[in-house]
Amino acid sequence: MTSQQTDLSFKLLSLLSKERAVYGLRNGDHERYRRHCANKIHRLRQVTGTTCGKGKVYKAPAQIDIGTIKDIKHLQLLVFSAERALAHSHELKALKAKTHNIKRDQISWLRRGLKLSTQLYDLVQSLSSSSDGMALKVDQRTLAEVTIYHLTIRAEVAFERSNWISALSDLAVRRRLLTILAEGAKDSYEEALATEFIDAQDPLIRFCAYKLGRPESHDIEGVMKDVDEEVMEEALPGLKKLTEGLRGETGVEEMEQGRKRLEDVEFAGEKVELRNAEIVAVMVRVQEVLNKLAEGKKSRTKGKGGKGMKSWDRVLSVLGEAEGVARKLLEDHESSGSSTSLRSARTAQALSLAHQYIIYLLLTHRIQRDLALVETLSSSCPSLPSDPTTFKIAGGKARVEEVIKTLGGVIKLFDTVLQSLRQASGLSVVQEKEGVRGGVEGLEAYYHATKCYNLARLHCLHPAPSHGSAIQLLSAAALSIRQAKSYLVEPATPLEEIIVTLTPSEIQSLEANIASLDSAAKRALFAEKIDKPVFFDMAFNYVDLPIEELEVQAGKREKVEQSAVGAVAEVAGASVNKVVESVKQRGTREATPAATRDDDEEVSHGAKGGEGKKGWLGGWFGRGK
Repeated sequence: MTSQQTDLSFKLLSLLSKERAVYGLRNGDHERYRRHCANKIHRLRQVTGTTCGKGKVYKAPAQIDIGTIKDIKHLQLLVFSAERALAHSHELKALKAKTHNIKRDQISWLRRGLKLSTQLYDLVQSLSSSSDGMALKVDQRTLAEVTIYHLTIRAEVAFERSNWISALSDLAVRRRLLTILAEGAKDSYEEALATEFIDAQDPLIRFCAYKLGRPESHDIEGVMKDVDEEVMEEALPGLKKLTEGLRGETGVEEMEQGRKRLEDVEFAGEKVELRNAEIVAVMVRVQEVLNKLAEGKKSRTKGKGGKGMKSWDRVLSVLGEAEGVARKLLEDHESSGSSTSLRSARTAQALSLAHQYIIYLLLTHRIQRDLALVETLSSSCPSLPSDPTTFKIAGGKARVEEVIKTLGGVIKLFDTVLQSLRQASGLSVVQEKEGVRGGVEGLEAYYHATKCYNLARLHCLHPAPSHGSAIQLLSAAALSIRQAKSYLVEPATPLEEIIVTLTPSEIQSLEANIASLDSAAKRALFAEKIDKPVFFDMAFNYVDLPIEELEVQAGKREKVEQSAVGAVAEVAGASVNKVVESVKQRGTREATPAATRDDDEEVSHGAKGGEGKKGWLGGWFGRGK
């Protein structure tokens, strides 16, 4: 008969956490979550056949009891009905203008949620205590989670009514059950889920303890110790039986040994708290892929081969997903209105630290992936000379092109490494830790020197070499390698969270290569012979150069000294000579040409006119002459 029983067990806390996070409660949007719950209820009623009918006459839906339950969806219908009532109550509570009617409606919706949760609790309790002859059953974990949900709503109702003793006793029982679930969790996700629900109601416990006159209300553990077992048993009859059944079912003692849990995370000696279930779930995956990557490195070291870049891509993909989850949680927490309380400030600080740590982890493995690509690319080009002072590549044009292409790819990879290092140095957790900041800046200086060194080699090995540019790059590389030595070889503070381990011999080897390449580039620069252009001498055929002045400036002829008077006389004589020469060039002046007939007539007419008009006024004076 036991094998024919239908198991209606489900994970209520996980369901609530996902639904609330996705549909608005993470941002404090109670209206959106209420509408989602209404849509969910409508779909569940259609599936279970508990609708109100489509006729004009109202038809009451069938009651959900121990006799009508056939599927797990009946229990989920009660859950989302209670969630809709809670969302409506919280939406009214969040209004700024709280009139008496709004307060009454808020309490009314809260009481409706309590009624639905009580109905759910009674049904699950009946199913858990059913005999083998019953067709349905639930496990102790489902009963515990439903009890936690019921106690949460009941404690909130008591808190709104200022019944501090009842609220504190319900919250204490709830916290006891969540602690057992955290201890018996099979993985870190379930443990973080229980921790998340514990943290959600801790402020109510502190406030109730404060109202009851406890001097140290902030001490949650002390408050829990003050609540007697009799008070808890009175708040929830059958608590002892429930806790024993839950411990036996989860196997707390055995689970501690075989638990798939997240290792403790520390950054520069500071513990990174991952109390959110979503972050813990994705960080467990990160831990798994990092362990596989470490095993792959060991197998490749032993000569067994490995997948290589696929492992790195998988690690970066999971880390990118973790960064997205952490960033989303941080943004949602900052955008929510509950950022003024002490708990909210601590939560924001923990989320910010977790987000920055995940970013640092992502950049670290991206840098290591790029360096592995550099090593693979360099080893795949045997034509590249190992001696940096060798500028000739044997094998013809094809080998030269291969070497140039390889060096170009290596330089681009070093550019990506430098970009990741600059992003890492800009993180606040890196700036606050002196040891971490020194290590990142030292690596940035070292790989900047390496990039300049490879770029200088590219200039020297190119078919059209540019030794001057190579010398400038090598001077910058020498400055960066000295800075890297000051950070990495003799640091002022011990280095922490090292991304890439560099030995002093590697730094000295790079420094020696830079110095030798610099000397070789300078020798090649001074040994260059610059050929004259093809048409260099053509200008001498058309331009008269001042040869005497050029010889004087070259020191081949002495400059003639002249006084000022002599210079003036020389200039004057030169001008006179120019005039005389111009006159000589003209030759003899031509005679005046003879007058023509027309000219003679004009002359004769002019003579006659002159005789007829004598004196002034047309000849009136002296007419008698």
